[in-house]
Amino acid sequence: MKTLLCLPLLCLYLHAQARETIRVGVELQPYLPYYEVQDGEYRGYARELLDAFAAERGYRFVYTALPVRRLDRDFLAGRVDLRYPDHPLWNAEEKAGHLIHYSQPTVPYLDGVLVKPAHLDQDSGRIRRLGTVNGFTPWPYLEDIRAGRTRLVQNSRIDYLLRMALADRVDAVYLSPRVAARQLRQLGLPPNALVFDPQLAYVEDHYYLSSAGRPQLIAEFDRFLLEQAAQVEQIRQRYGL
Repeated sequence: MKTLLCLPLLCLYLHAQARETIRVGVELQPYLPYYEVQDGEYRGYARELLDAFAAERGYRFVYTALPVRRLDRDFLAGRVDLRYPDHPLWNAEEKAGHLIHYSQPTVPYLDGVLVKPAHLDQDSGRIRRLGTVNGFTPWPYLEDIRAGRTRLVQNSRIDYLLRMALADRVDAVYLSPRVAARQLRQLGLPPNALVFDPQLAYVEDHYYLSSAGRPQLIAEFDRFLLEQAAQVEQIRQRYGL
């Protein structure tokens, strides 16, 4: 009788052991509501979305959080199976020669210039020092950066970048306005201490899931996005996206 009672538990254990483990490379960056790593745990919209996909397909996802440049290297070296977030334009030179598979769009984002309210609606020529996160590329301002008209100041911590802008150590920061407002609140500052300037160049696009060697995972994920569209929309709404 004891053996029979243990059989269901044994089946559950064997099923769990049989699940394929997928290594997911993610950014070691506080970028809520999209994602963050807190006390070693990956959290936010991305975690909930990817966990829902893994559960639906019966995978076990193991998240490896890395600084952006290290993540780029590990992804192209095959040390992770999936990368999130990604975009065809990101790290394009290093990706040359690699066959990268991208999913359908997972969530929209907007990146732009945040300034003190007093500097709203001023010409971009005022921006001599532009702050952004290590590994991030402020695409609309690359020409000015390469020409030496703007100096790029990078830091691995968003809170430091925001404090630098508030202290006039940089003239502006290039980030997601939604992420910046959340970080400002966490610092105990008004979310409009720095504001998005829509008169200056910005980027509206989407984040993607990518793989350099597992195209079938991307195909499965695309089917998940289509077939579970209502569930995906509910997750977005929970995070205000």
